[in-house]
Amino acid sequence: MSGVALVLAGHGSHISAETAGVVWGYVDRLRQMGAADEITAGFWKEQPALSRVLDSVAADEVVIVPVFTAQGYFTRDVLPAEMGLTGALTVRGKRRIHLTPPIGEHALLDAIVDSRLRDAVSTRGLQPGRTAAAIIGHGTPRNRHSRAAARAQAERLRALGWLAEVAAVYLDDEPDIPSIYRDTSAPDIVALPFFLAEGSHVTRDVPRALGLPPGQTAGDVNGRRVYYCEPVGADESICAVILELARETGHAFQCRESAGDWSGFPAAGRQMLVSALKREGSLRFGQVTLSAARAWRSGDSATGRVLATPAQLRAHVRNDPFRPLATSTNLPGGWRVDLAAPEQAHAVLETVYPGLVADWAAQQSGRLCPESLETVSQRQVGIFKDIHRLPRQVIARTVEQVCAGCVCQPTWWTGPAQSSATALPCRSACNRWLSAAQKTREAAA
Repeated sequence: MSGVALVLAGHGSHISAETAGVVWGYVDRLRQMGAADEITAGFWKEQPALSRVLDSVAADEVVIVPVFTAQGYFTRDVLPAEMGLTGALTVRGKRRIHLTPPIGEHALLDAIVDSRLRDAVSTRGLQPGRTAAAIIGHGTPRNRHSRAAARAQAERLRALGWLAEVAAVYLDDEPDIPSIYRDTSAPDIVALPFFLAEGSHVTRDVPRALGLPPGQTAGDVNGRRVYYCEPVGADESICAVILELARETGHAFQCRESAGDWSGFPAAGRQMLVSALKREGSLRFGQVTLSAARAWRSGDSATGRVLATPAQLRAHVRNDPFRPLATSTNLPGGWRVDLAAPEQAHAVLETVYPGLVADWAAQQSGRLCPESLETVSQRQVGIFKDIHRLPRQVIARTVEQVCAGCVCQPTWWTGPAQSSATALPCRSACNRWLSAAQKTREAAA
């Protein structure tokens, strides 16, 4: 297939719906804009995994935009290792894969930062000459580049001179967040989290480090008045930043009138799924049942609450309660999606089980190539390195504990699954499995 695919690469979370949720929000908007032939996202901690997401798109030209605020450990080490990238351009046969800088390094983000701070100063009635700004980045000692974006923002704002003081501080590096009280003296502090989502760091860890009471966005701390802003990523103009970075690869990304909310999905496996649905009349895929007219949770009646958009469906099955593993066996029910065409059935499955149709289709055609645990383990650059060296009985027990709650069969451990419409493969150990195995390793140490 020709055309261009746009893939957003994010971190994801095991504890917060917002970390990947904000990225899926960008995906929804870009699909509505008709920004590319195929648009999706891949994550380190959620599905589809960074290591697998490229298998879900069919285009020969792929542009990956890292949805991170800094060029740090994840963008320089984890992401290239997981996605098998060799640099800004990776060529695999006919496929050309472009990797852009992270969105936090684009100049358009300056306007968002300025707007956040000026709005806070204005709405709170603060005097700029008596106000300090804290630009709060994540940082990590594992990569010296991770502090660069927040530091650059602080230096730029300091040069503008409209605030009394500006400091860059970090959640997981030095100078730490509490240092703002030692290193500045202005009576008012505006704290701006240089993060892209209202995940657990933004809603819990950063306010706690600032000394703010839980759930509060303003308070008196160490004799100073502190005001806490929304993260920079909570802004529709981030999509403009994403497209500008994508265009710098040489592709036009001309937005056009979209075919609707259910268009622009990754295409790998779509035709095989649609053909199977037309041939069988109905199809069960994991915990979802499909017919020619609608999709719903298996075991329910087909008369649940109508969900009309991918965002509505994703919110219902993922967010409340938060399900970090999309393929877990606790899929919420009480919903249905009315299908305008058989192709929409594929988009529904991509929303509920992102990336899984491609693996299902590969299994159906005999092209599925499971990754051994050793292969997955040896490409790791962090704590999961050499996880395959755990005793075999420990690995087997972890498979039983984690994989029993998933609709997919751990093909990477058990071997090829039965070739049937209801047998869903798991091609490689997921981050959730690796995390569970790592806890076992740490407990035994």
